[in-house]
Amino acid sequence: MSDQKKMFRGTFLLTAATFTTQILGMLYLIPFYSIMGGEENLALYGYAYTPYTIMLSIAAAGVPGAVSKFVAKYNALGAYETSQKLYKSSLLVMMASGVIAFIALYFMAPVIAEAQSAASGSGDHRWSTEDITSIIRVISFAVIVVPFMSTWRGIFQGHESFGPTSVSSVVEQILRIAVLLSGAFIVINVMDGSIKTANEIAVFAAFIGAIGATVTLAIFWKKRKPFMAEQRKQDTSGIDLSYGQMYKEIIRYGLPFIIVSVSIPVVMFIDQLTHNNALSLAGVPGSVQDSWFGMLNLTTHKLVMIPTAFASAFAITILPFITKNYQQKQFDNVHSQVKSMILMLLFFVIPAGLGMMILSAPIYTSFYSYNEMGIMILTFYAPVSIIISLFSVTCSIVQGIDKQNLTFYVVIVMLIIKAAVNIPLIMNFYTVGAVMGTAIALGAGVIMNLIIIKKHGKIRFRAFVAPIFQIIVCALAMLLAVEVVYYLLMMNIGEMTTVTSVLTLLVTVPAGVIVYLFISFKTGLADEVLGERAQKIRRKVKFL
Repeated sequence: MSDQKKMFRGTFLLTAATFTTQILGMLYLIPFYSIMGGEENLALYGYAYTPYTIMLSIAAAGVPGAVSKFVAKYNALGAYETSQKLYKSSLLVMMASGVIAFIALYFMAPVIAEAQSAASGSGDHRWSTEDITSIIRVISFAVIVVPFMSTWRGIFQGHESFGPTSVSSVVEQILRIAVLLSGAFIVINVMDGSIKTANEIAVFAAFIGAIGATVTLAIFWKKRKPFMAEQRKQDTSGIDLSYGQMYKEIIRYGLPFIIVSVSIPVVMFIDQLTHNNALSLAGVPGSVQDSWFGMLNLTTHKLVMIPTAFASAFAITILPFITKNYQQKQFDNVHSQVKSMILMLLFFVIPAGLGMMILSAPIYTSFYSYNEMGIMILTFYAPVSIIISLFSVTCSIVQGIDKQNLTFYVVIVMLIIKAAVNIPLIMNFYTVGAVMGTAIALGAGVIMNLIIIKKHGKIRFRAFVAPIFQIIVCALAMLLAVEVVYYLLMMNIGEMTTVTSVLTLLVTVPAGVIVYLFISFKTGLADEVLGERAQKIRRKVKFL
């Protein structure tokens, strides 16, 4: 199988798995929101996840991505023994790293909670320093397992095997949601427990999900071991690196992965530390500040992460292939793969992000309840998913062309911009200002990444202009069709309830998808982006 076909197959598997986990991650919020009783009660859940995600990125130390890149590189050179030597030791290192990170987060929880409370602004708030400390300590248990599990996934990906990552991520999400919903329901409705306890059960579910994913990977590993043993017999490279040499290279690869993986959580943490104080400076009552924060960092964020599922899959898939071709100095292949990935990403993400923006009212109401502030935040946040997706994929490309050291400067500049503009924007535009700050900061990051890719990857971006313009035109035509259908429905629908919102989406979303696919296939855009897969789709869907 050619690299191009392997890359698209891997992208399909990971996209399907990531979409499944994102859809499940979105759907569970409907019953969870109902069980917990609104955005303010969900804020505690959000307070726990941001420091957890940051610590997780530090604990993993960029090793999962670095291992994927290392294995892909030395497999391309035929040095299979070196690859095995690295991944055996890396799993042991990650086990120790997880335990150390758990201890650190557990004992740092009061300090983090105190900082959060100090940033909570004036007025009465739902959650105390003790509440935040308690929930951070509960979620810290997941840090023990996840770095080990993520590194194991990286090993499979380095071997250009994406099925184990796909299946294990779905298993992880299903187990997590099952424990989260059943636990929260039992605590509140059966045991008559507190909202705080229900939140603690909900975050502990991350630990259970990680255990399930690790068991799934072990099953795949048992099946793949004979194939990997056969590969080692074919090693005639003569390459034999010491552990010191290997980990020097891993550290060089890993640091940028830490920086990239921690960038979005740190952006959210900046919101967490500045949001309520900025609202207080703007004169917003403390009684609504936690509720608006819950909308920003949880309810709308979960919805916006759905279009970015494409980016997660593409970023993981493209790295080993670009690494291999770059190491073999096959720059035309690198250009072709970068072009294919970016165009395919935008082909899906642009209409998804813009469509979510237009339909923000029925989408938010369907999953939660009608809330003008929540709808306004989602309207501005939805198109930012395009920028988030581009940032993720361009960072992966920069790492693939071996310029990962420059990623450090890109992320630092991006975070400085976010920190500088956040409070002024929130004071002027309230919670929507935090979304604007994220868009400005990540947009700057994307531009810097593209400059690096053009200069060092020998990518000819002029070839991207025409198809990207076509994608935008097709997406705008889709938006017009959706807007017309939506307007006609609103003329006949009175109050926007959960039922009417769901019915609206059942009509408008398929209409938008059909219009977008019809135009993109008839204009030849689909052939430009999807290649031979466009003809396969035409044979199955006759009207295209």
